[in-house]
Amino acid sequence: MAETGKLDLVERLTNECIDLCRSVLRGRKILDPLLDPSFRTDRLNRAHDEQKTAIGEMELAVDRIMNAVEKIAEIDFSDVDAARQQTSACCDEIMEACCFQDITGQRLTFVTETLGEVGRSLDCLAAGRPSAPSSAAPAGLLNGPALPGNGMEQDAADRLLAGGSK
Repeated sequence: MAETGKLDLVERLTNECIDLCRSVLRGRKILDPLLDPSFRTDRLNRAHDEQKTAIGEMELAVDRIMNAVEKIAEIDFSDVDAARQQTSACCDEIMEACCFQDITGQRLTFVTETLGEVGRSLDCLAAGRPSAPSSAAPAGLLNGPALPGNGMEQDAADRLLAGGSK
């Protein structure tokens, strides 16, 4: 009788081990897309770089805006024509600086979509469902903006648009 109890215990423990192994394998299968080296290099590293670049772009834009506002505050309005030109130039600078929003918005959308893939995979892991995050680039950011050092420099783009060569 004691032998039967030991066999039942061994069988129960064996079944629990098998169930545990199956759970680990299901979890591994759910996480496989995130563990793929290309996901980490293509998506996570790029998302990190995009976020750092967006922060830098926002800081530069704020600096440009603040500098333009400081210049406006220093304008001598006794010469109306000169004051109008200086004010206009400062307003142009502020408007140009405000264009950062479009580019940083694209960069941060990439970051948000990448983090969304990670979140969905973790949700699936918690629920025990399979997941398949896509490693394709989001539709809104297929060709740009380029990260610093990865795209064409502005001078080269200007020459190309003016009919010259790169």
